[in-house]
Amino acid sequence: MKKTKLVMGLAVAAFFLLILFPLWGWVFPQPAEESLEENRAMTEWSFSGSLKDRIKTLENFLDDHLAFRQTAISAVLRANLDLGESPHAAVLSGFDGWLFYLEGDEDFRRTDGLDQEMLLNLYTAQQQTADTFAAAGVDYRILVAPDKHTIYPRYLPLSSRMGSGVSVLDQMMVPPGPEYTVRFVDVRPALIRAAESGELQQYYKTDSHWTSNGAFTAYQVLMAELLPEHPTLHVLTADDVYTHQVDTSGDLAAMIGQKGIREDHLLLTEVRNPASREAPELSDSVFTAFVNESIPDAPRILLIHDSFGPSLVSFLRESASVLYLMSNDSPSFSTIGDLSRFDIVIYEVVERNRSWLWSGIQETYRGEDEEGSEEEEDYAEDDDYEYEEE
Repeated sequence: MKKTKLVMGLAVAAFFLLILFPLWGWVFPQPAEESLEENRAMTEWSFSGSLKDRIKTLENFLDDHLAFRQTAISAVLRANLDLGESPHAAVLSGFDGWLFYLEGDEDFRRTDGLDQEMLLNLYTAQQQTADTFAAAGVDYRILVAPDKHTIYPRYLPLSSRMGSGVSVLDQMMVPPGPEYTVRFVDVRPALIRAAESGELQQYYKTDSHWTSNGAFTAYQVLMAELLPEHPTLHVLTADDVYTHQVDTSGDLAAMIGQKGIREDHLLLTEVRNPASREAPELSDSVFTAFVNESIPDAPRILLIHDSFGPSLVSFLRESASVLYLMSNDSPSFSTIGDLSRFDIVIYEVVERNRSWLWSGIQETYRGEDEEGSEEEEDYAEDDDYEYEEE
């Protein structure tokens, strides 16, 4: 009888300890580090402010520091993803761990094409831009970086499979008349071939951007189109680059609380012996510049880019005598300034932000004396990447 009571007492004690164990984090709180699952810092222990603020802070602190809280959240998120459900409305969970970004106009179904008026408006704006550059002796090219699903549609979930019709990007590549001389660089066929070969991953599974492999594929297409008119370009070949193993977790993984949990394990392409250097003497608040003194006769290039551009930089800076970088957040001729500094201008924009092309490059900065359309402003979220030299 006594033995039975002892066992029951121990069981009751163990039960209450199990219930109280999550409160351990209240007694011995961990440092207020960033939560990978929620992309925010955990609430710190503080009793400053008004009584109402103190109560709210205490409530948030107790919520944030339950033992095993992060483990439990991570387990639930992973279970949902395994079932094909994403905890973030802008992230689509595909096959084999592939994540896709949904913020913007993805054109999955290929049912909402451009009418003739929209296509004419696009080409009219870009023709005016091209003519302005041409008058200054500058070669202007537009490079649309494809969305990940355009290159890897096979990893989309069945509910979001691509339609078989003509895409908006397909339409944009065909001028509406012979009077339009705007030149688009279509990198899609080369990226699709590289993706289907399976040798090097062209886009990250856990990130919304292309890898340095995809950027190098696009770079090779760009160089092949520029070289006939600019023969002094120094074009990198396969002998000029190497690959190395990288384990990384990207922006889409962070958005669904899986940063450091869902990872890419892949080979990335890097330049073997870089000859260029950053040139602070040519840089300012608008431009970041690089100089390659080993090829002084090569063209001078301006890359107007979004967050896909930095991956191109390590290759382009080896091909130009001077490479200037500029964000494509409302570029204007007034901010670009003296066009005689450039021989080639490349305007890079990701496919989901293609509506930016309808503006062309303005005479003045739009923010100074004009208001952009709501559609243009909606796409600004993808411009928060800055180039960092590796």
